[in-house]
Amino acid sequence: MPSSKSPNKPSRRLLIKTLAALPVVSMPLVASVRTTVAQTPIAAGAGFSFAAVGDTRPMMYLPLKEGQPDLNKFFVEMFGLVMPEKVAEAVVAKDVKMIFDPVTKDLIKVVMPFASKTEVMTLTVDKGWVTEASVEDLKLLPGVHRTMFRLQGGEWVTREIVKDVQSSRAKFVVNSGDAVWWGNQGLTVSDSPYWKRVNDTMLKKLPAPDDEMRAAGLDGRFFMSVGNHEVWADPKIEGVLSAVPYLKKRAGSANSDSSLSGFSA
Repeated sequence: MPSSKSPNKPSRRLLIKTLAALPVVSMPLVASVRTTVAQTPIAAGAGFSFAAVGDTRPMMYLPLKEGQPDLNKFFVEMFGLVMPEKVAEAVVAKDVKMIFDPVTKDLIKVVMPFASKTEVMTLTVDKGWVTEASVEDLKLLPGVHRTMFRLQGGEWVTREIVKDVQSSRAKFVVNSGDAVWWGNQGLTVSDSPYWKRVNDTMLKKLPAPDDEMRAAGLDGRFFMSVGNHEVWADPKIEGVLSAVPYLKKRAGSANSDSSLSGFSA
């Protein structure tokens, strides 16, 4: 990290706030809730079964090639969420290391600071997506990499939810928010890699609502609150409303996390 005398040195609190935006292990709290609800018989007219899930976002999408002129752009934008741009640029230039495949020139690994002075985080990248993140404490546990994120965890949860809705074990999905990383790389399903991923892996695989759901005012199979990640660089939540436009009918007052409310089962 920069010297304590450097004018570009960020405070430890700011750095921790930035890194706190990174997801912890991508295994949302859905399995036990979904299993209990989906496997319990529902009496006619008693209500709907549903799958509940939250914080399903992947980490940053980094389709970078060695030699690109704007290699540091996304990292500077991320650190710039909580610190001045010049400070973010200094941190990234000094402390973020990118490793590229010698043949394809694709980015395959990133090593960057974590929450304390002695911790570093390693991101493994495949086809632009971070597939795994681990943290090593160089002083206390050198050589020990603690896994904090695996993309395949979220992929498994998504597949299981889709199966349950397709088989009618669950009528719809309730997502508590943070389904995407941010809006800096595109806002809508057509231009955001994050919303396209949500659409491809979940939304377009869900069946259309049946007559019973429509009669209850449920015009889709996916209902979500809006987390801070949905509003980063997208304050008008264009991404959310492009992916699930029927939520416009259910939008009520926003809470402190800019969440849509006002819909119920």
